[in-house]
Amino acid sequence: MSEHLGYQGLFFEDLKSGQVIVHRRGRTVTFQDNLLLSHLLLNASPLHFDGEYMEFTEFKRPLLVMTLVLGVTVGIASEDLKNVAREVEIRDLRMTAPVFDGDTLHVITEVLERREVSDRVDVGAVVVHHRTYKDDYSTLVMQVDRELQIYRKGCRPAWRPEPSGP
Repeated sequence: MSEHLGYQGLFFEDLKSGQVIVHRRGRTVTFQDNLLLSHLLLNASPLHFDGEYMEFTEFKRPLLVMTLVLGVTVGIASEDLKNVAREVEIRDLRMTAPVFDGDTLHVITEVLERREVSDRVDVGAVVVHHRTYKDDYSTLVMQVDRELQIYRKGCRPAWRPEPSGP
């Protein structure tokens, strides 16, 4: 029986400064996603769920909450950056355009920096810059930098499925 573990993602050794990763998946965000996250986070701002109130604003309809856009960005990038050992820092978060019900988000990541971690041999430090777009990559909606510790090849915690059958 042959075993295939699927796409393992990028390891520290695979990432180079200046490298650009266009993540394959997009995610269409919905008003229901927005309601769920707003309520989970106790965000009571009418900006995110009161359509009548929003008719009187420049946007004319509810905005998706920024933490939803950030979460989807990290989620989309996680397909390639799945070997994260530790999230060190999120910095320079900028929202550049509104996100609404039905927008599809796409993410492009650039590796800004790569360096050793002095007290660890199993990981390296990487700083990435995510750019999140809607409208088929024509409208930039968010930018954020993240510092991550990413596992080296052969150092990621092992997971093995139980053998099936006798």
